[in-house]
Amino acid sequence: MSYLFLLITLLAWSSFEVLTKPLMGVVDPFFLTFFRATVGGLFLLMLARKRVKFKDLLALTVVGSLNVIVSLTLLQLTVKHSNASTAATLVATNPLFVGIFAIAMGKEKYSFKKTVSLIIGLLGLLILSYGKMAGDSALGIVLGMLSSITFALYTVLMRDLTIKHGSLTANAYSMFFSGLLYGMILIFTGKMNFPSIDFSKWLVLLYASVVVTGLAYVTYFKAMEKLGPARASFAVYLKPAVASFFAFVFLHEPFGIAKIVGTGIIVCALFLR
Repeated sequence: MSYLFLLITLLAWSSFEVLTKPLMGVVDPFFLTFFRATVGGLFLLMLARKRVKFKDLLALTVVGSLNVIVSLTLLQLTVKHSNASTAATLVATNPLFVGIFAIAMGKEKYSFKKTVSLIIGLLGLLILSYGKMAGDSALGIVLGMLSSITFALYTVLMRDLTIKHGSLTANAYSMFFSGLLYGMILIFTGKMNFPSIDFSKWLVLLYASVVVTGLAYVTYFKAMEKLGPARASFAVYLKPAVASFFAFVFLHEPFGIAKIVGTGIIVCALFLR
């Protein structure tokens, strides 16, 4: 059952960029991120059923905003300005940068293995960047790297709150309330653009929210409870390869030698970590 939970997580997380790529011509990336965070966060909140103090709620919202308002928005813009497989690969590199922030903040000790992993991962990113295919752009690649880096910072900043409240509760409050804040910002700035789309596209939005942002986090935590963090991390490490396969099959995205080599090196670097 634990490996089934891990498989569900991997498939859900790997399908996100592929399913939302076709929406980028009709759904505003900012709205999609807001919708994903609030609906997915609400789903997690209903499962968490645990209250937190106002001080902790404020902290979870502030730190969560780094994820929702910054990182997830950058990810969606990456999907818009590059191939889905490229976006999935770039965002999956965040574990490579977690160590840098953790060491800088005194959360972890220096590790030669993590340094080697980072160097190899950066080499993979360099090859991936120079080997960009039709559909990729320099802007998309830069946005993807920034999304990965900011998500890594969010991960480190969330550690103490996650330990205190548990992964499910911390992610639920963080996602939902930062999503609400995002919505208020969009309304205040006049950027809240509700899409005029058909039922099938709303189903994709609901899938991205309830399944990818909600259910997949639950299955990931369940897998982690039984398998441990190292094995559960396979869902992140294998995402570039699985997402690239999905993008090739469903979106007919091209493959080049540089892209295959770059993605392969990044996956190896993630496993080395």
